[in-house]
Amino acid sequence: MPDTSVPLRLTELPLSDKERLHYSVSELQVYFNRIRLPQKHLDSAILSDKTLATTKQHGLAFLQALTRYHTCNVPFENLELHYSAQKSITLNIMDLYAKIVTQRRGGRCMENNTFFATVLRSIGFQVRNCGGRVSRAMSPYQDVRKNQASTYDGWNHMLNLVRLDGAWYVVDVGMGAMGPNLPYPLEDGFETTSIAPRRIRLERRTIAESYGSGPKLWCYDVCYEPSNQGENIWTPVYCFTETEFLPQDYEIMSWFTSTNPRSFFTKYITSTIMLMDEADGGEEIIGSITLFEGRIKRTLGLDRKVLRECKTEEERIVALKEFFDIDLTDVQRDSIPLELRLA
Repeated sequence: MPDTSVPLRLTELPLSDKERLHYSVSELQVYFNRIRLPQKHLDSAILSDKTLATTKQHGLAFLQALTRYHTCNVPFENLELHYSAQKSITLNIMDLYAKIVTQRRGGRCMENNTFFATVLRSIGFQVRNCGGRVSRAMSPYQDVRKNQASTYDGWNHMLNLVRLDGAWYVVDVGMGAMGPNLPYPLEDGFETTSIAPRRIRLERRTIAESYGSGPKLWCYDVCYEPSNQGENIWTPVYCFTETEFLPQDYEIMSWFTSTNPRSFFTKYITSTIMLMDEADGGEEIIGSITLFEGRIKRTLGLDRKVLRECKTEEERIVALKEFFDIDLTDVQRDSIPLELRLA
C-alpha cells in the first residue's frame, strides 16, 4: 500500500530572520578563494561593514565582481543527474556549499542561484528569490525553435533580485552562456552590452501566450549581432516575475526539471564556464566554453570553435577536468547510464 503518512517536516524557511542559515565569515573566505576573487575586491569596505552592502556606492561594484568571478569559476552543469548513484538534486544551502565550494563543482540554475543568494545575504545584501519561464527559442531542438520560439516553458528557472539604495537589480548566475553574467537594473527598456558584441535588454510586456491583455512580465532578450544600420533582431531568453518564490516552490520546479524524461537536463550532459580577459588587470567576460554531450565548444564574441570531440567516456572525463576543473570520483564516473555513456 502507498505511504499516506504526513511527513514529519515539510520544506519551509525559518520564520525568524535570526534563525535563517547563513555562511560564516570563514566559509565566505573559502568561497572567495574558490572563485579566485582578487585582493582588491577582498579589501571592499562591505566585508567589514554589512550595512554598506545595501548601498549602490559600495554594494554594486562588489556584486559585479562576485557575479563575474562566480560564473567564470563555478560551472553551470547538470552532471549530478548522470554521474552520481542517486541522480537527485538537493537545494539545501549547506549541501550546496559542500558541492560548490568543497567539491569544486557547479550546478543548474536553482543550485547556483540558491547558493549565490545565500552568499549575498551572508555578506549583508538584501535579496529576493524569483522565478522565470525559459523561452523555447532556447530549446536544443531545431523544430521547437522554429515553430514555438515565441512561447515559454512552465516555471523552470530561478534568478535573484538585489536591492541597492531602494532600486532592484537583476542578478542571475544560473543561465550559463545565455545569461546576463552581470547585474543590471530592473528597469523597463534597459539595454546594454553583455559579452561583446552581444546586447541584452529588459522589457516589461505581455507574452504572446497570455489571454487577452494578460499581465505584463519582465522579459530578458538578447541580440547576437547588433546593427547600427538596421533594426536589431532580438531573441527571447526568459521572462520572470517580481513575486517572491520560496524554497518549496523551487523544490517542485527542481523535481520536475531533474526527473521528467522530457526535461533537457535528464536527456543530455552539459557544462558551461564563462571566460574572462584578465590581461593588464582587466575583468571583462569575453566568452564561454561549453560541453554538450561529447563536444567542447568555445565562443568568443561571434567566433565559435570546436576545441575537442570526445569519442570515449575517458576522453570526456579528462575534458571535464581540463576545461571545467571538475574531478569526478570513481563512483561518479561508473554511475553514468549506459545510454549516455560515450563509446
